Amino acid sequence: MDCISFNQDCSNLVIGSKSGYQLYNLSQKDVGQVVRTHRNTVKKNLCLITRLFNSSLIAMVTEDQRSTLKLRHLKKDAEICERSYRGNILAVKLNRQRLVVCLTEFYIIHDIRDMNILHTITSPVRNPTGLCALSVLNHSALLAYPSSDDSGTLEIFDALTLELQIQIEAHSSKLAAVAFSHNADMIATASCKGTVIRLFSVSTGEKLMEFRRGLRRCVTISSLVFSKDGMFLVASSNTETVHVFKVTERDNENTSGSWANYLTSTITSSASALIPFSGSLNAWRNFATARLQEGGLCTTAGIVTLKNVPYILVVNSNAELQVFKLDVENGGECELISTQSLAFEEKETYKSVSSSSSSSGKNIIGMGKTLITLDSAWAINSWWHGLLMIYIWWLS
Repeated sequence: MDCISFNQDCSNLVIGSKSGYQLYNLSQKDVGQVVRTHRNTVKKNLCLITRLFNSSLIAMVTEDQRSTLKLRHLKKDAEICERSYRGNILAVKLNRQRLVVCLTEFYIIHDIRDMNILHTITSPVRNPTGLCALSVLNHSALLAYPSSDDSGTLEIFDALTLELQIQIEAHSSKLAAVAFSHNADMIATASCKGTVIRLFSVSTGEKLMEFRRGLRRCVTISSLVFSKDGMFLVASSNTETVHVFKVTERDNENTSGSWANYLTSTITSSASALIPFSGSLNAWRNFATARLQEGGLCTTAGIVTLKNVPYILVVNSNAELQVFKLDVENGGECELISTQSLAFEEKETYKSVSSSSSSSGKNIIGMGKTLITLDSAWAINSWWHGLLMIYIWWLS
């Protein structure tokens, strides 16, 4: 797959490839399953595609026209706007107020209602990966982007008032991922080392929390996403582990006089000659983890609540979706609910791995989807095993 993205509230998913694009909505009946709602084989060789919430507006860029943005209306199945820029488009971010096009050295802010250019930000640094984030609420349009070549400093620009809001020194190394909370009061950041994820106040720039992903290896954080209520932060990377952090109130742990900061500074100053030490002792570890079936692939994560239960959705670069159930009380390892192949084919394969599946040992085929349960696989395997034992006994 060339491009995969969740919409702003993670309620649907769009996948583009050299063969076209497909849209999926989360099923409200079968938890853990997504249902294809749209398929287009005319627009090919897509390298970027994104959707505005659940609307009919799709923004896309093709590989053979990297400098051209096309807006498409799903219900009318027609292009409604086309814009060309002075350089390749690296990212497109949109909410109900603004559409932002990210080039290597510019961020171009459009009024999404008529696509008029309102402002152009000259980037403080080159941004070859197109790293940026746009808040999603109707009353705000905050844009975050890197502002340093040497460190993980970012700027937050108000795309409504067209004014620079704040600059935050988030990390000592370059940024790899940024994400706003749903109400845009917090921003999460990760550096290219991938060991520490930090939360900052958008209004003051104060560091609110620090999460430690791990120390054994550096990874590439490919996505950060908050739950809608702001209680959880999900981080996916190129490893087989997806981390879920719990965002809680921390009274005075970030004050300069706290015992943790004092102890951290003491240990850092006295032991820096012996071992490398980075971060603070009050960094929190993950609340829960989701174990993917395969590592080494680029992943995109989402989190959504269905019937008052949060679920973690992870899609890898092979267009394989895995859905996990999050235990909000105890955390720990998330339960894998289902896997589903979303490759650009006539059929998508949906595999339920829940022991409470209502199909209980039956293969169900319908509507172009194949449902396979672990119970059915176990039953078939046991039947052949018993037959083999009878055959061996007969030979003896």
